Amino acid sequence: MKSTIHEHQKNNFKIVSKTFKTIGFIFLLVITISSCSTPPIPTPTPSGCVTTGTDFQQLYSAVTALPGHSNVVTYDSEVHSYTFHLFATKTVCSIGYQSQPAIAATPYVIEIYDNTTSTLVYTGSHVFSSAATSYVTISSVTLVAGDSYTIKRIQTNWGTNIGNTIGRLVRNNTGNVAFPQVYGNMKITGSSFYQNAGTQTNWAIPFIDIVFQ
Repeated sequence: MKSTIHEHQKNNFKIVSKTFKTIGFIFLLVITISSCSTPPIPTPTPSGCVTTGTDFQQLYSAVTALPGHSNVVTYDSEVHSYTFHLFATKTVCSIGYQSQPAIAATPYVIEIYDNTTSTLVYTGSHVFSSAATSYVTISSVTLVAGDSYTIKRIQTNWGTNIGNTIGRLVRNNTGNVAFPQVYGNMKITGSSFYQNAGTQTNWAIPFIDIVFQ
């Protein structure tokens, strides 16, 4: 009788032991499968507003490097502007400009006008550094591929000296800049300097950096 009970206990122990081994094997199998599964694809980070190496900067540098062209600060007119179009629809995220020291605290008006639809798509009053090109944030301004746009830098609060309206530009030393000028997504088709001065058309390209996201 004791022998039968002992055998029964041994059988129970074997069953329990086998059960634990089975559970352990399944547990290890689950861990192995989980560790070998494909990791989740990370959510891409939205591109930032990068103010270095912009299409405009590259285009401006290329024109400056042409024979007989130079990067200067000149022309005292209240409006400096250029006309352009894009090869792909883009959202404007920033505008870059450099003011004159005598009016460093005075805002400039920046306008972007859609010539194709006769619509003013952006206007804003901004203060820029006089030490170097500085940037202001622009939001919710989308420019459509193929439409003609004009960007203007307007300064009417120049005090008693119209010379305070001069600005950085690239010019041809013996005539007009040849248009169009193209780099990357941007094609500049012309320019104009006017208001409270003689009008100059297609004479130079003002440094008004437009940055896209």
